[in-house]
Amino acid sequence: MRSFGAEILGPRRSEYHAFRRRLGLTAQRVYLQRTPQADIAIIYVEGDDLQRTFKEVQTSQAPFAAWFRQRASDNLDGLDLTQVSPGSLSRLVYDLPGVEEDEDSYHTLEELKRRGEISP
Repeated sequence: MRSFGAEILGPRRSEYHAFRRRLGLTAQRVYLQRTPQADIAIIYVEGDDLQRTFKEVQTSQAPFAAWFRQRASDNLDGLDLTQVSPGSLSRLVYDLPGVEEDEDSYHTLEELKRRGEISP
């Protein structure tokens, strides 16, 4: 897995950045989670339209896309990106606020209760 990342951030960096721009990806992170059963790759991506992004990854004939699919398969236990269903993408359950944002909301809520603008 590390060699895949080293290739992307090394000799294939410009191709990777062009690929990300074309797909509208704004963030991509890969975490390695070690468990007693096996190591698991947790892949996080953000973008403008992830349904379109996955469709493009599946079908693009561009040399970098083909290389990316093959390396993903080699490094992720045979994962076949051409078979990933866009409907199987994770859905956001909730997004917790940052500490400052949460404190601001709490103080605003308390002030509204104090003024009697909302009931406790």
